[in-house]
Formats: sequence, C-alpha cells, structure tokens
Amino acid sequence: MPKGDLLTGGKIMVERRSRMKTSKNTLFPIKGLPSAPEAEQALIGSLLGFGGENIFDDISSDISKEMFYSSQYAGIYEAIQSLRENNKPCDIVSVMNEIRSMGKIDEIPPHFIMETSDHGYDSGHATEHALMVKQKYLQRKAIELSHILQQQAYDDTEDIGDVLLNTGKRLDQLQQDLSGDDGNCSFKEVTEATLKDIANRMGLYASGKATGINTGLQDLNNMTSGWHGGELIILAARPAMGKTAVSLHFAKSAAKQGTPVVIFSLEMDAKSLCERFIVSECNVHPSKLKSGNINSIELQEIDRAGGLVYELPIEIKDKAAINMGHIRSKCRALHRQKKCGMVIIDYLQLIAESSNGQRNREQEISRMSREAKIIAKELNIPVILLSQLNREVDKRQDKKPILADLRESGAIEQDADMVIFVHRPEYYGISLKDSSGNEIENYGELIIAKHRNGAVGMVKFKHNGSLTKIFDYDTKGYLKQPPF
Repeated sequence: MPKGDLLTGGKIMVERRSRMKTSKNTLFPIKGLPSAPEAEQALIGSLLGFGGENIFDDISSDISKEMFYSSQYAGIYEAIQSLRENNKPCDIVSVMNEIRSMGKIDEIPPHFIMETSDHGYDSGHATEHALMVKQKYLQRKAIELSHILQQQAYDDTEDIGDVLLNTGKRLDQLQQDLSGDDGNCSFKEVTEATLKDIANRMGLYASGKATGINTGLQDLNNMTSGWHGGELIILAARPAMGKTAVSLHFAKSAAKQGTPVVIFSLEMDAKSLCERFIVSECNVHPSKLKSGNINSIELQEIDRAGGLVYELPIEIKDKAAINMGHIRSKCRALHRQKKCGMVIIDYLQLIAESSNGQRNREQEISRMSREAKIIAKELNIPVILLSQLNREVDKRQDKKPILADLRESGAIEQDADMVIFVHRPEYYGISLKDSSGNEIENYGELIIAKHRNGAVGMVKFKHNGSLTKIFDYDTKGYLKQPPF
C-alpha cells in the first residue's frame, strides 16, 4: 500500500475489502466512509439559487472542493468558485457553461445540475449544511491519517521520530481546519491588539520593569527590553567560552520572575546542571561540592541554595539523542500544561537528525534552526538556541566573533531574531585595563551582532572565577562578591 495519501476522490482504497478482518495491515474494522450527501446536495442547491453569490462569500473561507464526498458536487462547487474568482454571474446557465469548459459536462450533465438547484435553502441553512460537509470531510481525513500512521509505523525504513512528527503536524492542520483559524485577521483587529500592547509596555516601563522576560543583566534588559514571545535567540561561542553558564543565568533569572523554563541539555546531565544552579546561589566553591569536603556551615549554605533552586519552575530534559521533532513535541505538551514559557536548547550541533542520507549537515542545521523558530512562533515564547562557532574566530588577532563565524549554516543567522556572541578576552590571554590602569579580571562581553527588532551592540558582564555566577558589569559591586 502506498505511503502517500490513501484518499482517492474522497474514498480510501481499503474500501475494496468487503469483509471485516484484523491482521498486521488492518487493525480496525472496515466501514463505509463518513459523508453527508443530503447536506452536500442542499449546499450546492443553495449556491445555485437566488442569492447564491452571497452564500458563497459566507462559506468559501471554510469550504473547498476537496471537502465534498461526491465528485459531481465537488465539480459544481469548483465551477462556481471559478466564476466568482473571475467576477462572473453564478446562475445555472453560467455554471453549466463553466462545467462544459472544464470538460466535465459528461460527468455532471445539465439535468443533474437542474435537479440539484431545486434542493436549495436560505443562507442560514446553507451555513449549517456547510458545517456538516466540513465535519464529514475532517472525519475522513482523520481516518486517512490513522491508516497512513499504521502503514508507516510498520515500515522499518521509516524513522519513527519523523513519522510521529509528521503525524503531529497533520493533526495540527486538522485542528486548524476544524476551528477555521487560518491565521488571518483584519487590520482593525491587528491595530487594536498593537495599541493594547503599547499601552501595556508603557505601564511596565513606568513601573521600572522590562516589557519582556528578565535576562538577569540590566544592561541587556535595557538593550533588548527582555526576551519576547516568538523570538529565536542564538547564543553562540567557541568551546569553553561560557555559553552554558550564561544560558543558565538567563534561565534562573526568568524562572525567578515566574516564567516556566524548559532546558534541553544534550551535553550535561540534569544533576550537573542542578549543581550549577545551587552553586550560583551560595558561597561554596564548586570543587568542594565535587570532592565532598564540606563543613557544616557550607552545608547550611548548600541547603539554603537548594531550597531556592527547588522552587524554581524549571524543567530539565537531558536525553542526549533527540531530534527537533522530539523537542517540539515536548515543548507543545508542556506548554499546554502551562510549564513552558521559555526554552533553552544546549546545543544545536549535538541535536541528532535522521535524514537517511538525503541531506548534508548544512541542510540538517538549516532545518533544525527553522524548527526552533517555528517552536518560538507557534507557542509565542522565546527560544534560546546555543550554537558553536567555527575556528575562524581563533585565527583573528582580536578573537571577537562575527556573524560569518556561525558554524555550518548561514540559515542560523537568517532564522534568528537575535544573535548574541559570548566573548571573554581573558580566555585568549588578552589583558584589559580599567580607567585607573588596573587589570580587569573575570570580564566578559555579550556581543549582539543581529537584532531584528532593535539595536546591535555590546553588553559587558562580570563572572566569578569558576564561571558559575554572572553579574552586571560594576567593578565596585563585583568586589563585594565571593572570589570564586
């Protein structure tokens, strides 16, 4: 049985089986497909009658020719649609001529059209009939989808992750078709929503709050107004530069604000990340946690920090071999439970994508960055996607990354609303001095190289020696922090 659509003219090919049976290939009883012939006849009759043009305008956004079970009614609807698109009258004679020009006059003879026109109703009934036609169509599509899933699940050459991802997308489309939400809205509605957002931002600004999710760095908040729904933020750096540390600071800051955060960690396990969160909240050196050489006072500090971390609305998914389909499914499930207000993925190049050898790595990276953007837009949440940079940055004298250093694909830059590079000159042995001539230690920069909705620039930050704590750049304030 082919893997593609099993509907042919609205009929599933398996209908040719006359007896009900259960086997490897047929898990469900074979029944006649759902249809509403009387509703289809009444709807087309209404479109052919007086005022049919107005009825068409009312129902055309919800009904397409594919939704008719009867190929004859589908042909008449296609003719009416063609006439309306060309601003021509839709009387019976015009419809007959249009069907003749389509070469379907033998299939849909004039007497059939005349007979159908006698079964029309008023516009109120037509809307109800259109809904019946649509519901039966969606029932057939659901049955079709179940058969496609069944066949592909038996196929050992199909990647089950791709099968489930594609099934999820088709289910989403069916739900969208059912609700009639095509993503369109009037400019009046857009204007009203925009003005409401502006007023809300004014209120937040007046109260000293960022309009988006708190980043945990005041200078970064000032430049970006925080993280916003629908944004894909690329946080990129060379290895050991601190991109995971910075991302965890973002996560903790958002969670403290009350935003539920989901972290997909493909490199570090959940316990290691939790340990980092605990260390960031207490004055105990990370090495002491590793060795277990902890005194009673330090243990109290750890318990206190653990209590703070315990209350944070953070979910950590540390499964290593996952693809973007898995990530998207998890995000959607958690979002429905109101447990996903921001996503952090660490990191892009570790995501496993099964392409069966049909795509090269650059194409896979392009696909994954696009999927990340879709997650952000679909759930209206910020997605922070960590990425490595190529080695070209290490060859330059100043070691500062640029957009061309994004590893493996220019599509990352294209999909991103914001690209932020983590740069620590001290890592490369580059010495920096303050205005008094003193050498600056534990200094870092967040270089905003792309900002679709704002300015680009650089934000300075400070960190402790173990890179477990991130601070606003304030030398005097930083000196009050522990040396580790």
